[in-house]
Amino acid sequence: MASALLGLVGQPKLQKWVQKEVGTKTNMGNAAANLIASSIVSPIYVLVTNPLSRLEVIMQTNSIKGNSISVFEAIGEVGRDMAKFGLSGVFRGQGIGIAKAIVSLSLFHEGRLFLTRQTKQYNVRNGRVPE
Repeated sequence: MASALLGLVGQPKLQKWVQKEVGTKTNMGNAAANLIASSIVSPIYVLVTNPLSRLEVIMQTNSIKGNSISVFEAIGEVGRDMAKFGLSGVFRGQGIGIAKAIVSLSLFHEGRLFLTRQTKQYNVRNGRVPE
């Protein structure tokens, strides 16, 4: 749900706002506005989804031969990390995650926009919609 709201709804609206506000004052194109919008949305996405992702990683990295880690044990591990390292205990290692999210979200929306333009051109060329 967080991914859909931030990636499919929030980012395109933010991109349009960035294009309108910043693009009119500079010669910034759509791709640059897309990158700026993705740079704003991605850390929010990581902030919202990371606690669950951290639990998932803790639960998946136990020994195959050993007992599985329960949700409560994983929550306890996150709690110990927070007690020892503060919020960085929960969000450690997420710099690269944010960078990956920015690139992925930007490329996803650029691809979506490219396919939308191609579909419109195809429909116009084949007389399906008026120019």
